[in-house]
Amino acid sequence: MAKAQLTTDERETMRQRLSDAATAIYREQGVEAVSFRKLAESVGLSHTLPYLYFDNKEALLARMRQDGVVRFGVYLRQREQVDEAPAQRLQALIAGFLDFVREHPADYQLIFSTEQPPPDRYPELLAARRELFDHIVGVVADCVDAGLLEGEPRQVTHGFWAALHGLMSLHVANQLVHGYSMDQLIWPMIRQIFGFVVQPETAPPAAVPRKKRA
Repeated sequence: MAKAQLTTDERETMRQRLSDAATAIYREQGVEAVSFRKLAESVGLSHTLPYLYFDNKEALLARMRQDGVVRFGVYLRQREQVDEAPAQRLQALIAGFLDFVREHPADYQLIFSTEQPPPDRYPELLAARRELFDHIVGVVADCVDAGLLEGEPRQVTHGFWAALHGLMSLHVANQLVHGYSMDQLIWPMIRQIFGFVVQPETAPPAAVPRKKRA
């Protein structure tokens, strides 16, 4: 008797299970440790099973990144209050961005790794990225509408995103080696971009570097 075909929901449930298990392996051992054999062993299933759900490791990593982007977006939204003033919403979003990087540096690195295929190769991953970015554009647009910012919201967001992501990437790669930490740099940088955003009281103050002795 032929084996019954899985429903769409059943396939998605297994894809999610495999993605979650692969992400756990990645967090503990790094991206090189993620393999279909190790993944199958971790979920206690046949070594050939992952191939029924993902064509290759690249496709599996794309799904892991997609799930990571979704988690990132949920994390940011939890920090916002929709009835807050635009400036406070933007500040909460930035603070959430920082906290996510502090708490989940491996996830952030996986999402934004420079060693990955173009997102348009995986439409669901691209859609997740765009949905998150569009949400941030909406927050920036509210600031423009309130007269706090000038410029086209999407363009402003691109610049803001590039600056923030650059600093976060240096942080997670341990490349901030010139005397200032991420916490010391972030709020002065944000004030230069958005002069109306104030440093939260819970944020560490920006340090003043010691003068070199003559």
